[in-house]
Amino acid sequence: MNYNFDSIAGYEQEKEEMRLLCGIIRKRKAYVQRGATLPKGIIFYGGAGNGKTLFAKVLANECGLQVIKIDLGNVEKESVIVRQIRQAFAKAAKSKQPAMIFFDEIDKVLPNRAEEYVTDRSKTVLAQLLTLIDGMDSSGNFIFVATCNDYDSLPDTLVCPGRLDKKICIGMPSYASRLAILKLYAGRSGCRFESSLEEIARLCAGFSGAAVETLVNECILRSDESGLIGDRLVRDRISEIKNQDIPRRNPASVDAITACYNIGCFVVAKNFNDGDYTLNLDMDTVCNDYFNNLLHDYDDDYDDDYDDDYDDDYDDDCDDDYGEEEPEEDCDGADDGQGEQSLYYTKSDCLHALCAILGGYAAEEIVLHKIYSNVYRGLWTADKLLLGMSQRGLLGLSLRYSETRAETLDYLPERLRDVNAAFDQMIEESYRQAAAIVSANKELIETLIPILVEKESMEREECEEMLASLGGLRRI
Repeated sequence: MNYNFDSIAGYEQEKEEMRLLCGIIRKRKAYVQRGATLPKGIIFYGGAGNGKTLFAKVLANECGLQVIKIDLGNVEKESVIVRQIRQAFAKAAKSKQPAMIFFDEIDKVLPNRAEEYVTDRSKTVLAQLLTLIDGMDSSGNFIFVATCNDYDSLPDTLVCPGRLDKKICIGMPSYASRLAILKLYAGRSGCRFESSLEEIARLCAGFSGAAVETLVNECILRSDESGLIGDRLVRDRISEIKNQDIPRRNPASVDAITACYNIGCFVVAKNFNDGDYTLNLDMDTVCNDYFNNLLHDYDDDYDDDYDDDYDDDYDDDCDDDYGEEEPEEDCDGADDGQGEQSLYYTKSDCLHALCAILGGYAAEEIVLHKIYSNVYRGLWTADKLLLGMSQRGLLGLSLRYSETRAETLDYLPERLRDVNAAFDQMIEESYRQAAAIVSANKELIETLIPILVEKESMEREECEEMLASLGGLRRI
């Protein structure tokens, strides 16, 4: 098969960069005569499934290069790996036609930059590779091309100038690239999509190029006899691919899990409060300013953007020992719909905050079908919140428990049993409520996960536009 730039759907900026590179390689003799030093090595890097190998094949074909591949397969022996590398360089040096030594997924056999794993084998392979690249003539007849999934893990000695001089990132496809990929693969079939390809490209935010191709193929396989691919089928396949991709993509897996948890907290919190927020991947946040401040009030270790000046004023004016007193009429803890901070919180406020915390737990269970250990920190804050509610008298005087009093005067076992039972009941009821909100917004959460992973943070204005385009939040 002849690979050319038309073989690559989307990635217009990356293709333009490679066209310039191809022009240099094709006219390398002219550039050498001008005194230029040509790149010895090129590396295409980025997440799996985005076409790095395809870019390398297009490069070879467009430049008329013979491909000499270093194919390690399942080779483990250091001597065999080194021998194959030497043979590839020797063959390229003897070739009468321009050649490209191609090393796919080079990061798999080299020592990690952070030295998280360094074996004698990887060090030997790296030393041999550096020696051979250093021995290359930049004006010679061949170049070295590699791909890698995790660029940050590569040793500095390999990617420094004079070795792998040219670096091209093939990242996750943008909206325009996803649309181009959809048009390429959908155009090859006789099937018709009920939804527009523009809408599908938007829903595929965070998909790799390979995932978009898989989506089209899965939809074709499930199309009806007339070749129609319905909207429901597309959305089901998108959801299925997203759930499968989250645990498989190592570099993004932690962010995807965090995104799922935070978005779960966010949709539940927003169900109760439409105040200010930032949707992000930070720890210890329900992505709602009002509830973040409330939780910080009950758990000093809860990390958020709490106003320290306000906290000082609160400490001066309101002693914790008097947290059970009824607030003034103008400080009743009620939310004004804009997330305004209030001096006091009601039992209802606290239970809504508890629901928000458990929204992250519910999202992992309902969307990812797994519970990860990252939920522990939120559950710790939930316990602190419940204990604070009891201590401040929000559960009634008969269920009041004070750690300070307990140090000098024991509570009766019956009292402790009743307090614990009340805690368990509130946890169960709050979780059921959070789970209902998450279930109603499952599709929205699935769509937002890759978007948040890619953006890392969205302020309220941007997020509101995004939510509106996705049909908005379903409230329970």
